[in-house]
Amino acid sequence: MSRMHVNVEALNLRSAPGPVSPETFVLRLHLGQAVDVTGAEQAGWLPVSVPLPAGSQAGFVKALLAAGPSTGGSELPSLRAPMSPAREALAAAAMVEWVRFKFGQGKETVDPFFRLVGEMWKAINLPHDGHDTDIPWSAAAISFMVRNAAAQAPKYNAFRFAASHSRYINDAIKRSGKAAAPFWGFRLHEQMPQIGDLVARSREQSITFEQASVSDAFKSHTDVVVSVRPDEVLAIGGNVSDSVSITRYAKTPAGFLDDSKGVFALLANRA
Repeated sequence: MSRMHVNVEALNLRSAPGPVSPETFVLRLHLGQAVDVTGAEQAGWLPVSVPLPAGSQAGFVKALLAAGPSTGGSELPSLRAPMSPAREALAAAAMVEWVRFKFGQGKETVDPFFRLVGEMWKAINLPHDGHDTDIPWSAAAISFMVRNAAAQAPKYNAFRFAASHSRYINDAIKRSGKAAAPFWGFRLHEQMPQIGDLVARSREQSITFEQASVSDAFKSHTDVVVSVRPDEVLAIGGNVSDSVSITRYAKTPAGFLDDSKGVFALLANRA
């Protein structure tokens, strides 16, 4: 038995391998969800056991999914191997919020989601909630995710928790190379993205890596990488479409983050 994680936004668990039919549908698995592979592949299907709060559920999942624009023309494995415990802890913390916000459908001003935004603000000692729509809460969301991940990876406690992304982007760049820092800031061509990294991009006005290295006061945004594909990464962030949502970031042919969407830095996970 080997632990794996769902590598696509949604994956159907079925009661039997073979032709797909409504009768074999068991439940839908989400991105990042843990599964245990329990045997050898059977004609393109993997036998798995899914850990659930009330026990586990056995079934089968497709081993490969159809090729698409984001897979470079290749079939996409439905499951991926685990990363380091610290990287998985942060990815899991991000996906918990994505699920709590109904996969990006729960809006910040609606009950109970405005209260969930309030939980994020409270974690950095600020009194706001989702009704305060004039105050961006995306950095509070990332701080909340990192703080929750620290329960399993204590090095995250050294993160510069803040209401502004620029504070911890600048901190990661300045502390790059220091063993105690949970994130090191890199230029896009210096490090390939992995699960658990943070994608840093500008907001409203273009920001360069050099500017971010000398200032901690600029409008910006970050998201947690939760899936790495041949041509893109998927990353989860807060206050994205007024919810916790997934953003797709393009990669260059060499495998680095592309600078589209204002992306200017990668905060590589060193926790």
